[in-house]
Amino acid sequence: MYRDVELARKHYLAMRDLIIHQRGGQRDEKSLGNLWDLSQKAAAAVDDSGCKSLLSAVDDYGADLFSESGHLKWARAQMSGADFLRLQILRELDGFHARLFQLEATRTAAARRAANPRPDRRS
Repeated sequence: MYRDVELARKHYLAMRDLIIHQRGGQRDEKSLGNLWDLSQKAAAAVDDSGCKSLLSAVDDYGADLFSESGHLKWARAQMSGADFLRLQILRELDGFHARLFQLEATRTAAARRAANPRPDRRS
């Protein structure tokens, strides 16, 4: 329905797939470059500060996930730093996806109001 949202959703799915299938925890410039490229394209598709903020967090977590040692500072007692970062990235991506639905719903409601304006009840 909205090309920009659909394009952003396409990039979201590709980022999600990348994080699910790439374990991280080591230097991986190719995966990091792919993540940043998809994130940049998704942010450019929709002009929304909330989306950009969520994708900025994805970029930051990704930098540590796909580094030689950046992931180590995120380690938990029961979880490696890489696994923790992957979960954080997926959480941010889910927030981004939810924001896309919110944008779509807001636009749809505005279009309906514009197409069916209420008559002035004061008359």
